Amino acid sequence: MADGFEGDGWSMLGPESWDMASEDGAVMFTSEGGGCLQMQGHRKKDGDVNDDDLDEVANDHLEAGAPVRDVRLGDFVGFEVDYDAGELSCREWFLRSGPVLLFGTLVRPVERRGAEDEAVELALVSLRVDAADAAREGAPPRRHRARRRR
Repeated sequence: MADGFEGDGWSMLGPESWDMASEDGAVMFTSEGGGCLQMQGHRKKDGDVNDDDLDEVANDHLEAGAPVRDVRLGDFVGFEVDYDAGELSCREWFLRSGPVLLFGTLVRPVERRGAEDEAVELALVSLRVDAADAAREGAPPRRHRARRRR
């Protein structure tokens, strides 16, 4: 059975059979195969998180011209980037729903790229925003504008 986590305004189920550790509103799931999925949430003080907020958090990737793929994961929308950094393969997610911004990272050895993607994606579609925030805001709209590229 997958471990569940509740952060400030959000929750998720971890990948099946992965170990979980949490601290200060962040969670880390680790697999026997060397994968590590980390999710960290932040609540915006005034108003809702918007596309510009996500772009600001991901600025280094966007300025470097990283390929971006729009995603809808559970109650959240945003985008992901996928890249290699030396001997590691990384996927990062920049997600929003109402006042909640989530930043997620999957890191695994480059030779294991793709091996755990299905388990991770099943966990990410379990992402939920607190009922109070969801009732106040409704479902977030999909992104519909092109990403800045430099």
